[in-house]
Amino acid sequence: MIRVLIVDDSPTTRQALQAILQSDPEIIVVGQAVDGLDALDLTMELKPDVITMDINMPRMNGNVATQTIMSKIPTPILVVTTVSRQEMLYEGFDILRSGALDIVQKPSATTPEGMEAIRAELITKVKAIAEVKLDRKTIAQV
Repeated sequence: MIRVLIVDDSPTTRQALQAILQSDPEIIVVGQAVDGLDALDLTMELKPDVITMDINMPRMNGNVATQTIMSKIPTPILVVTTVSRQEMLYEGFDILRSGALDIVQKPSATTPEGMEAIRAELITKVKAIAEVKLDRKTIAQV
């Protein structure tokens, strides 16, 4: 089983991500964090295999949370965000430099085909980055 921690300040998004991820029998959501500070605490406590991370959150944003998690308990992070393509050029590259492994768009499609495409991409990427093994020495070299 791939153990996932969902980090997002929106309860609706957290519920949607949990439903999507747990629709795959190989994935279990072990926790939900409402911001970066909560994510840090839950990562230390739960030691998930993968973290889905929002960028824009109160108290501690996804970029700072990613940097902090990578320095304390390196964990594969998949950014799940609604930032526009233009914003992704700036914020997306920053969070990738901080240690996140990939970025996907948040579920927002209203058609069944759109939701299925988002579901397939999210599950595929979670499974792929779950295979990445990180340690502090690896992170320090990046």
